[in-house]
Amino acid sequence: MSHRGSLAPMPKPPRRSRALAVAGLLLCGLLASAASAEQMPRFVTEHGRHALLVDGAPYTVLAAQLHNSSAWPAVLPGALDQVLALHANTVEAPVYWEQFEPAPGQYDTTNVDALVEQARKRGLRVALLWFGSWKNGQMHYIPAWMKRDAATYPRALDERGQPVEVLSPYAPANVEADKRAFTALMQHLRKIDGERHTVILVQVENEPGTVGTVRDHGAAADAAFAQPVPAGITARLGKPAGTWQQVFGPDAEEAFNAYGTASYIEQVAAAGKRAYDMPMYVNTWLRYKGKKFPGLDYPSGGATVNVFDLWRAATPSIDFIGTDIYTSDYSEYTKVIGQYARPDNPAWVSETGFEPATAPYLFHVLGQGGIGFSVFGMDGADSPEKQAATTAHAANFGQLAPLQRIVARAAFEGRLQAVAEQPGQPQRTLRFGDWEVRVSYGAPYWGDADPILPGNADHAGRLLVVQTAPDQFLLTGFAARAEFVRVAKDTLHGQLLRVEQGRYVDGRWELERVLNGDQTDYGLNFVRNAPPVQRVTVGTY
Repeated sequence: MSHRGSLAPMPKPPRRSRALAVAGLLLCGLLASAASAEQMPRFVTEHGRHALLVDGAPYTVLAAQLHNSSAWPAVLPGALDQVLALHANTVEAPVYWEQFEPAPGQYDTTNVDALVEQARKRGLRVALLWFGSWKNGQMHYIPAWMKRDAATYPRALDERGQPVEVLSPYAPANVEADKRAFTALMQHLRKIDGERHTVILVQVENEPGTVGTVRDHGAAADAAFAQPVPAGITARLGKPAGTWQQVFGPDAEEAFNAYGTASYIEQVAAAGKRAYDMPMYVNTWLRYKGKKFPGLDYPSGGATVNVFDLWRAATPSIDFIGTDIYTSDYSEYTKVIGQYARPDNPAWVSETGFEPATAPYLFHVLGQGGIGFSVFGMDGADSPEKQAATTAHAANFGQLAPLQRIVARAAFEGRLQAVAEQPGQPQRTLRFGDWEVRVSYGAPYWGDADPILPGNADHAGRLLVVQTAPDQFLLTGFAARAEFVRVAKDTLHGQLLRVEQGRYVDGRWELERVLNGDQTDYGLNFVRNAPPVQRVTVGTY
C-alpha cells in the first residue's frame, strides 16, 4: 500500500507488543480498502480513533485560514504565497454565498475556480469554507436579494418580536435556498476537482448559531417549541419524552435552537453530499470559561459543549465538529481539546489565534489523536507581532510537514504521544509499554540539569514521540529534553543502542549523522531553532 512505504516493516513483536501489531493489521485493512476507492478524501473512525484519508492514506492537516475577505481572485495569489511561506500543507478559504449566487439560480464560479487553480498550482490542499446562512452567528454572507426580501426569507425574531441578523431556521424557504446553492457548489466542485482532489474538506457554514436572541420567536418556531422533542433526540440523549421545556428545563430554549440550527445544517450538508460526497465538518464559536449567556456571550445553538451530544444526534451527514480556539491559556485550551476529542469526534482545531503562544498546542492536539490544526488570519499586514507568529508556526509546520503522513498514521494506530509545556509543570512522562520517555523543559542543551527545573520562560516546549517498531522511536520537538527509561518489572536494564539524526524526504528516512557521547549522555535535546528529528533504537542487557 502506498502509505506504508514511509515506515520500515516491523519485526515479529514480542508478546508485550502483539496487541499493537494486531491493531495495526486491522487498521491497515481499513486503509487498504479506502486506498482503492478512487482515492477520494474520506473521514474514518476505528476503535475510537480518527483519520482524514487523502490519496488513500492518513493525512495531518497543517493549515492556515485566510482572512474573511482574502479569497477574491485579485488578492488571492498574495495570500496563498503567505500560506506557503508558513510551510502549511492546506489552506482554509471561504466561498461567499453572496458572490456565488448573485441572482436566484445564477451561479458565478469565478472565485472557487481561482481558489482551486491557485492552490493546486502551489501544491496546497484546500479546506473549503461555505459562508452561507451563517457567519459568526449572523447572516452576513447571504445574497443581497435575500436580504431585501424578508417576507420570503424571514429572519429570526427576538423575544420582543424584533428581527435579528440571522435567518430563521424554521422557514423552509431559507433552508431550501441554502441547499440549492450548496448543492450547485458541490456539483461544480466535483466537475473541476473530482479527479484531482485538491479540496479535501468542506466546512458547512461558519460558526453557526444565533447572536441577538437565545432562540427564534417567530410563529413557526413557537409552534415547534411547543411540540415534543423528536424521539430520536431523546433516545440518543437518554432523556424521557416531553416538550422542550419539560425535557430541558431552564436550558430548553438553547437546546431547541441547537436542534433547529443543526437540523437546518444537516439538510444542507446531506444535499451537498448527494452531489459530491466529501468529508464535511462544522466549526464552533466556543462557550469559554465564564461565558454563560447564549445569544450574547456566544451564538446560541452552535455546537458548544453543553449541546454537543444533541448536535451529533441531529447531524449524521456532518463527519466531525471543529473547535475555534482563541485563547492561549493552557488549562482552557487543553480542556476544550479534551471536551471535543471523543470516540465520536476527533481533536480538530479548525481555527486558532495566530500568535506565538498557540504554537505548542499543535503538539497537544496531535497527542490527543488529532487530525489537524489551523491558524487564522496569517495574511494580514506586516508587523512585529505577525513576524513573531509566523516564525513560531512556520517552525512547527516546517518541522512536521515532511513527517505528516507518518504522524497521521501513527495517531490513527495509537502509536503517537505528544505534549506541550504546561506552566509550572517542567516534567512530563510518556509511557510506551516497557519504556518511559521522560520529557523535561528548561534543562540545558548540554550537561546535567538542576534537580528543580525552571521550565521555559515562554512555556514554548513541546515534544512528539512516534513508536515505529517495538524497539524504535521517532522524536522531534522544540525546547525540550527527552530521556528513555526502561520500567519493566524484570531484571533487565535498558540502553540506547543507536540514535540517528536525519530527515524524511518523500517519505524515506535519510540519515545525516549518528549521535553518541556528549550528544546522548545528557538526554536527547531539542533546541528552539532548527531542532533535529531523531530515530532512536533501544535495547536491553
